[in-house]
Amino acid sequence: MKYLLLFSLMIFQALHSQQQMIDSFQTFNTYADIKYDEALRPQFHFSSKKNWINDPNGMVYYKGEYHLFFQHNPKAIHWGNMTWGHAVSKDMLHWKQLQHAILPYGKGTIFSGTAAVDYPNSLGENTQEEKAIVAYFTHAQNDKNDLFYQAGAYSTDRGRTFKLIDGGRPLVPNQGFDRGERDPKIFWHAPSKKWVLILWIKRAHKKQPDDLGKVRFFESMDLKNWKKISDFDRKWVYECMDLVELSVDQDPNNKRWVIYDASFDYEIGTFDGLHLSTDGENHLGDLGNAYYAAQTFNNSPDGRTVIMGWLRTSDNNVYVDNKMPFNQHMSFPATLELKTTEQGIRLFRWPIDEINSLYQKSILHQNIGTDQLNRKLENEDFDGIDLFASFDRNQTKNFKIDIRGQILTYKKGAFYFNDKVLPSLGKDEANLRVLLDRTTIEIFTDNGFSVLSSYIIPNDGKTKIKISSDQSTVFDVFEVHSLGSIWQ
Repeated sequence: MKYLLLFSLMIFQALHSQQQMIDSFQTFNTYADIKYDEALRPQFHFSSKKNWINDPNGMVYYKGEYHLFFQHNPKAIHWGNMTWGHAVSKDMLHWKQLQHAILPYGKGTIFSGTAAVDYPNSLGENTQEEKAIVAYFTHAQNDKNDLFYQAGAYSTDRGRTFKLIDGGRPLVPNQGFDRGERDPKIFWHAPSKKWVLILWIKRAHKKQPDDLGKVRFFESMDLKNWKKISDFDRKWVYECMDLVELSVDQDPNNKRWVIYDASFDYEIGTFDGLHLSTDGENHLGDLGNAYYAAQTFNNSPDGRTVIMGWLRTSDNNVYVDNKMPFNQHMSFPATLELKTTEQGIRLFRWPIDEINSLYQKSILHQNIGTDQLNRKLENEDFDGIDLFASFDRNQTKNFKIDIRGQILTYKKGAFYFNDKVLPSLGKDEANLRVLLDRTTIEIFTDNGFSVLSSYIIPNDGKTKIKISSDQSTVFDVFEVHSLGSIWQ
């Protein structure tokens, strides 16, 4: 009896210590004093009230709410202590941050992953009132001798709290290729009536041309037991894989699957529930230096595929230098579409239409030259900007737009930003769209054929827009919308 009591006491102390460790990461009560009124706070891009964020995680729609989980350090302004933060929105614009969702446990932290609504009740945890939101994530081991593995959790209160599946133990064990195998994507594959999980497990060696990276596909009927079904081997694959089905040219009878990784390298192909087949040609979905680890919303209610990424910068940056309480933020939500071009089927990205609800003042012109346009703009000041311009390539050879100190150049049939070129479709009509926030620029050309996202250092005191050209440039359409804040 004495030894039984001692053993019971040891178990109680271990569980109590574990719970204390978990509870120490739930710091959200300390965020209450944040008012979103800081000088460098992004005004229409999501950022955490406090502390560090990076990858979007577990993006899912359920019962009128879009859920954005994200990699979060609940204790500091820099990367570390990875936890799933959580925010909800009814329109993907105005976000309400909730308490941290999935907290570190055991000897590891909570790296990236995805979530889905378990409509078939495969896990068996649905209640009479709620379907379970099931999240899969990487349990990243702190000890360098321990291997990462994939674990899961579920929520039956609309994502407010989560319970670990099987106590957080490995549901997909390490596959033996890389200690850091990570970032599972789960989705329901309706034609084969099963769950599919894809996982990055190996990075290619750059100096060995024949060495390929590896993505592994698994299937499950119960969201707990997973069976390997195939591998997808490519030179470019590396972490945060996503796989999504899209219509081509909005034709519901002509669909393709798009696979992409954190850097937004992508390929287009077909997926039969077992194997992904492509022509092996990869493309780059963002030409800037900021867009990373993007995800699409699972279970979108209106047929759209909407994507958000992390707009990253260095750990030490203008936010830290200026003692902001937050660090890093997300991209503006955008739709993904496949369209047929002369180069083949390509991915197009475009800001969601809900942005219109943020318009405070709009300046709209048609068939206007640069001189007249500058006179219209010279007395206007801007903070958040949504700018759109279209023109005839046959008539316009070159111009520069200075947008609050950010210089975008058009010459020789292409757009340039900071010496980076945005390839064009080559059609007669060209167009350009720019979303400019306090520390971020997102540029879309030719209806989203080329996209460039970049972190920018604010130019203090520059609030104007001005166009210059060595010829008489005429814009068919020129629109500038001043954007209000998403923060209530």
